[in-house]
Amino acid sequence: MQLSAIEQHWNNATLDYDLEKYNWPQWALSVVQEVAPHITKLETLHEHLSAAEIVKLSKHVQNACSRKDFMERFDDFVASFVPQKIDHKKYMIQRQGTLRVVIPNQAKVGRRLQMHQGIFVGNGRGCRTIWTPFTEAKASNTMWMVDIENSRRITKQHMTEQWSLEKLEEECYKVAFPIELQPGQSHLFLQEMLHGNINNEEGYTRVSMDMRILIEGEEHGRRYPGGFMRLPGDHEAGDPADYTGKSAITYAGWNSEFSKYIPLPYQRAIIDQYCERNKINYTSYEFENEHCDWMPALEYYIKQLPDVIVLNSIYALCDDQQRRREILQTALDHNVELHFANELCSLKNTQDLERIETYLNFAVQKKNPYVWEQ
Repeated sequence: MQLSAIEQHWNNATLDYDLEKYNWPQWALSVVQEVAPHITKLETLHEHLSAAEIVKLSKHVQNACSRKDFMERFDDFVASFVPQKIDHKKYMIQRQGTLRVVIPNQAKVGRRLQMHQGIFVGNGRGCRTIWTPFTEAKASNTMWMVDIENSRRITKQHMTEQWSLEKLEEECYKVAFPIELQPGQSHLFLQEMLHGNINNEEGYTRVSMDMRILIEGEEHGRRYPGGFMRLPGDHEAGDPADYTGKSAITYAGWNSEFSKYIPLPYQRAIIDQYCERNKINYTSYEFENEHCDWMPALEYYIKQLPDVIVLNSIYALCDDQQRRREILQTALDHNVELHFANELCSLKNTQDLERIETYLNFAVQKKNPYVWEQ
């Protein structure tokens, strides 16, 4: 299967960027120093922190990717090179970067990233990965990659013959090669490409971040637009709000293709997390009657005029587009804010309505069979 012209731009390509303008290593160090001011070099993290402390620190840095100033800066970074590499199609950006911290001899503490491909972790083939090391990446202390042809061959055998993970890695490392980069460079690759780490024997910690984009009309897999992916310029989730004193209820149900297999306790858990973050003190848990997929209960609760109704996701709304729009418009007409916990967004005006519809219609979960299904 030949690669398209757009895919060729992401076929193990190295990007050189302006390190002075987009100094991601310095940004990462400054965020690290918010909680560990004694750290002066990312490469020495393992000398000052335990493996458990590094995990905690990684979460802090990763959460900083949701800050509005970072999102604005990253939007600008992506806009500087992505449009010409996707034929100027519309795209979305991963809402929160994935931070990787690889300490020396990481395999001894069970932290070696095993061989995998993006599809195995839920990325759709319409996603593209931007892998950016904040420290030098070389030899045993970098990502090892398998080219697209061998990735497809090995993946098909792995799936059809049901290989063990050990067998998969054995076959991958026969043809894998290291991606060697310096700060100021990123690596661009496709989701079907197998990649992973070997044991770091270079004596210093490697820190990197991977971010993804999603191209309009392509496959998103489990990386739903609005949740995992956001529109450039959509920074609403960057800062928590305060709804103290507002009347609020929560709403859950099994009335869409997305939500019908999600147990109510799981839906309510993400709703509770969102409410705590935004200081929403709700007075009741409400739910939709099963099989009533036109959602009459939600319409009823809107007309009771609470200030806020919190749902678990925009994908928990009606699958029928016309009926969904009727419900959203009813909320606007009654000045009731609908909040969506998974996407960290809300419906307050007609611009929000159009944004929600854009997310719902931006991409598809799957278009074509995977290589092992062919």
